[in-house]
Amino acid sequence: MEFTHLSNPVDNSPFFALMSDAEQIQVQEVSDAASPQTGEKAFLVKIRPRLGSHVTKNESELLANAQLLLANGDYLLARNLFSFILRKNLRDEKAMDGLGVCFLRLKETIAAKKCFKALWEMHQKSKYVVYLGMCYLAEENDEAALSLFQQVSDENSLDSNLKFDFQKAYGNLLMAKDRWNEAELRYLKALQLIPNSAAVLANLGTLEVQRKNHRKAEEYFTKALLAEPANSRAHFGLGLVQWENQNIMGATQSFEKALDCDSKNTLALRYLIKIHENSSNKVELKKRIFQFLDQEPNNGEIRFQLARILMQENRFAEASEQADKAFRLLPQDERVQSLKKLLIQNRHWGTT
Repeated sequence: MEFTHLSNPVDNSPFFALMSDAEQIQVQEVSDAASPQTGEKAFLVKIRPRLGSHVTKNESELLANAQLLLANGDYLLARNLFSFILRKNLRDEKAMDGLGVCFLRLKETIAAKKCFKALWEMHQKSKYVVYLGMCYLAEENDEAALSLFQQVSDENSLDSNLKFDFQKAYGNLLMAKDRWNEAELRYLKALQLIPNSAAVLANLGTLEVQRKNHRKAEEYFTKALLAEPANSRAHFGLGLVQWENQNIMGATQSFEKALDCDSKNTLALRYLIKIHENSSNKVELKKRIFQFLDQEPNNGEIRFQLARILMQENRFAEASEQADKAFRLLPQDERVQSLKKLLIQNRHWGTT
């Protein structure tokens, strides 16, 4: 929830209502969340409601306030309110549900799992299995997430937003296992809920690329770009189809658009490097590589590719610098080792 010095949020904000009725307020600056670019600062506000106030008297109102904060993405404040409610009634399902979601959104997955495991044991509802699976996904434990998703027996009991997230995430896990037919069914179920989801359309396009069905893949990527013109994955997917069909000019344009939308799209950059392998003018390509490395300095593969390009241009000192960085990141990579040896042999040649 966002306010300015000109707004008057007291009448409609649960946050300001709680502050005005508080016995004690503690404000602590969160230094890790400060933004030096915008000058914005973040604060953790701890509120102790006054005993006998309307806030403490009406727990349903307090729960509604917490749910409103959660819906508006104010997870820290919502978490504190849900925790306060649970101190009075540890078995309050809605409060524990909300607290678990807050923990999940704040990437505190260990705490989130405790909430959802307790909720599953008490209530045996499918949504808590789904949330548990989402926690494991956030921890990049795909096997545990897939195992839990396979146990969901009552998908229709999920609310539409959670059902969409479930179908999309389940489809992703199945596609990673090359279970394409099952993945497609999950993606199509997700599209029934949000027909213009660029993310799901791009996933379906990627699935059809895996199946070598390029025409259908192109249709999905095109639909994704109609829904979201700046979708980097869809631009990349379209470029991949064009690359497979030997349309190098079209592929180049699509990969460049993918990087324009997301300069950290590693796959698009790697394909552009392939395309420009034998090009005599790599000025624009190097600009994109340096822009990428400014944001992803620990990508050893792209460091290696930059070192190769610089060596081809006889810029051995710069190439050696990049090769050394690539070696620190990929010490076991035989390509990097060979490149370093070659650069040492030719260190007295070329420009600096």
